[in-house]
Amino acid sequence: MKTNRSYPIGLSHQRGAVLIVVLLFLVLIMLIGVIAVRNSSTDLKLATSDQINTVLLQSSDSVNNKIEMSVNGLTTGDQYKQIMGITGIFGYYFLGSNDEDIIDFCYRPRSSFFNIDNAVIRRGSGKIVNNTTGYCDTTKSTDYTSNRNTTMTQVMIKNVSATANNGDFAHMALGSDSDEETSKKYTFDIYSTSVLPAYGSARDEKVKECFEKNASNNVDGVTKCMADNSIPSKMLVEQVDVANIQSSDYCTYFGNSAKTGSSNALCRDS
Repeated sequence: MKTNRSYPIGLSHQRGAVLIVVLLFLVLIMLIGVIAVRNSSTDLKLATSDQINTVLLQSSDSVNNKIEMSVNGLTTGDQYKQIMGITGIFGYYFLGSNDEDIIDFCYRPRSSFFNIDNAVIRRGSGKIVNNTTGYCDTTKSTDYTSNRNTTMTQVMIKNVSATANNGDFAHMALGSDSDEETSKKYTFDIYSTSVLPAYGSARDEKVKECFEKNASNNVDGVTKCMADNSIPSKMLVEQVDVANIQSSDYCTYFGNSAKTGSSNALCRDS
């Protein structure tokens, strides 16, 4: 038995139109998914970049804070003596004729804060003290700022008193005798460069090579070298004034210590 079926006019065309609409919806859903994935990847990269920037900034800032706390701390403290002694990063300038020299050292807070024997001293285009330990080495765990071995910080100390204190009596500390050497005020630029070697693709020796460059050189310095080699870095530059002020007033009372009752051993009888 043969059955003849008749379809409404245009039904076959409607079925084709439905298929096309479904395909368009599928393509639209796929595009939305791709855009969402790409946006998620971009957001993740931005979040990671922000975290890296924060870590590097904190690492660089910790050096400056350490120096400030040590200089303003007790004069009998070990860290003060390390910094202001003749072999310290500031005492080297105060107690010697080394105004033009530049000191480079790797910040190693887990050991001695500063050791002149582990620093590089540059004078002009050469080096008067060239230690292999003066620059941070990514292959040494002791050169990282923490046991996690993530960040390391290289520091450069530059005396800029000649240009910063070029006004009348600008190099003198207020309230001090100008004839005394201890009344001089020095101005230093501190360049603290922190890096995350694990996030870069450069070889270990390349990181050290970048550290050896002049941090104050904007054309071919440390930051440019790090950027050219895709090494995440952050440099913090701080200018500080350091003055070693000595007071000449030892006694509250004057005259015979026996009469005044002063117990200060520095008071003289008259």
